[in-house]
Amino acid sequence: MLLLDREHCGECSSGSSMKYFELQPENNTFSNIVVDITHKCQMECANCYIPNRNIPDLDKHKLFDFLQRLPFRSYIRIIGAEPTMREDLPEIITAVKKYGHRPSVTTNGLKLARPEYVQKLKDAGLRLLLHSMNGADDDEVYKILDEGKWATAKVRALKNIFDARLPVNTGTIIAKGVNERTMRRQVEVFTDLAEKSGINFNTTAPYNRITPVLRMKSVGLIGRHMQDSSYSMEELMDLAVKELGVKKENIFETSSGVVKAGPQDGDRMTSRMFEYKTRIGTILIRLVDWSVNDDGVVDHDNPNRGRLTENWTVAPFFEHVLRNEGGY
Repeated sequence: MLLLDREHCGECSSGSSMKYFELQPENNTFSNIVVDITHKCQMECANCYIPNRNIPDLDKHKLFDFLQRLPFRSYIRIIGAEPTMREDLPEIITAVKKYGHRPSVTTNGLKLARPEYVQKLKDAGLRLLLHSMNGADDDEVYKILDEGKWATAKVRALKNIFDARLPVNTGTIIAKGVNERTMRRQVEVFTDLAEKSGINFNTTAPYNRITPVLRMKSVGLIGRHMQDSSYSMEELMDLAVKELGVKKENIFETSSGVVKAGPQDGDRMTSRMFEYKTRIGTILIRLVDWSVNDDGVVDHDNPNRGRLTENWTVAPFFEHVLRNEGGY
């Protein structure tokens, strides 16, 4: 049942046009569901949409019940703060697979600097990682954006991921005046490490089937974030032209659902993407503008991405983050 009372509908709130609603699991319509399994993290990044650390971990047994109630196979995006802070992460991954869904994990990668941990996640059934690398291999950038010298651990983690042949995407926040050159450097580091692992993106499984996506994102104006550091989409495209030599006419619009290698129709276009040919095959570069609308919502009205709420319902992702900011 769709919940439309004043408690659960953002459109009912005075002075707001935000389209907020919650769906019972059986009526879920989102293909991607974000599940924040913990608010713990080893890092204190300058940009974090859920900076509150004083919230208990998600009850895994209630999560398993929720997964069984979903009406169709969904992408379950296991995130945090930092999901690897939970010792039972492999069990959660296995349960997502058991109940017929596709698990992915978004991580800062620090624990993945140990190859045995990467293998443990793969053995649990993980088939997609999103690895945050805001500074590529540059500690000076990490000190500004992520308040620590994380380059060695993050680079080692990516190499371990390649060695384990796990599909991987990376996420890089581009902040004005801080790390513009990281856009190119991240591509170089990604390519170098894959090559050292004997990978060709066009011929080596699983990368010949699941093309890696390197996401270059503006600073999201939500939660804890840097001031006056966010790029617009037009500025991100100009930066890609400058740093990566792509022609602007080759950057196509895309939705923020499942990645497809080519222009898409039918969904609201919320990001830009282009193919990038490296010496070891083709990858995809996605540009994401995380600026907000008049209601302060990032990526508003996204029909693909929902979030598990504290009520064990599903709501639009960033609308719920904003409505529930500081809590969960």
